[in-house]
Amino acid sequence: MNISEDIGTKLLFENDRVRVWDLALAPGESTGMHRHENDYLYVVIGGGKLQGVSSDGVKREARDMVDGHVQWRDVDGEDIHEAINVGDEPWRNIIVELKG
Repeated sequence: MNISEDIGTKLLFENDRVRVWDLALAPGESTGMHRHENDYLYVVIGGGKLQGVSSDGVKREARDMVDGHVQWRDVDGEDIHEAINVGDEPWRNIIVELKG
């Protein structure tokens, strides 16, 4: 299985404390499996419907998200998963990854 270190589609900013990613997915598009090694938060832009898939292939229930929703994720070691835009509109969020 190919696991990417890129957690977004475009790295917007990085310094010694944070990385800021833009994640944009067309309807039906997936991030592919990727690895998180740092705690992070994301801010939803525009809303949409996203489904997570764990590293063992288990699909989580798709979630409707609204514009401006902020979600925090603690990462203990690593978190490997993919996200699929299962909605009818483009998906976008900004991910802020806190470097250890």
